[in-house]
Amino acid sequence: MATTPKPTKRFRPLFTARLDEVAPLARLLWASYLRDRADFVDLLPDDYTAAFDKAFPPKLAAVEKLVTSATQQAKGMVFTAAIADLYEALPALLNRLEARVRRAEGLSVPTKKFGIAPAREARNDDDKEALAADLTTLLQNLADNKAALAKKGHTPADTAQLQALHDALVTNTTDQGVSTSTRRQLTQDNVTTINALETVMQEFFDDGKALYERSNPAKLKDYTYKQLLKRVRLARPAAPVPPVG
Repeated sequence: MATTPKPTKRFRPLFTARLDEVAPLARLLWASYLRDRADFVDLLPDDYTAAFDKAFPPKLAAVEKLVTSATQQAKGMVFTAAIADLYEALPALLNRLEARVRRAEGLSVPTKKFGIAPAREARNDDDKEALAADLTTLLQNLADNKAALAKKGHTPADTAQLQALHDALVTNTTDQGVSTSTRRQLTQDNVTTINALETVMQEFFDDGKALYERSNPAKLKDYTYKQLLKRVRLARPAAPVPPVG
């Protein structure tokens, strides 16, 4: 009897950074580690060895060269500037909607089932196909609860923004020529590669904190996730570019 394949799990990164931010974060951490290597070796001599130094760069190179399923999709997607802006603005739109849903009364579904969390997760993972499906659910719940949410400040223009993004995602993910099975396999193949790098990055953050939290606040910033992510994002080009994972 043939067995039914288990559903593919969505990639869940250790950090909230987008996938295209992981390698830049890792490069900053690696540069700081090379500068401070003597301190790390003194802290954990059995871990920070010549073998470790040799193993890290290939992990970073593998992620830098990675062609994620989101990138494959993006090759067939042509976003207008307006849709690209909506994609970038979606986290803020979802935060505002979440506040209104939390305060609204008489909703047809529980707050946690409204569809905001899955849409946020898909956007964080840059999984455009999943986001299109999640927005379908969210838009249906908005239609079913229009009056209750209008009392809390949600407007037809707010819904129109979400609808426009949904329609663009559906059109583009339908037209692009990569099969669903190929995208899923690419995603699964990438999980091990990305997790291998992010696990070491987490060790840098933890050990850097152990070394410098009390003794060197300046160096501690080089091993603080939020500080590094801010540096990565400030280094991006000013022109709006559609995310590619």
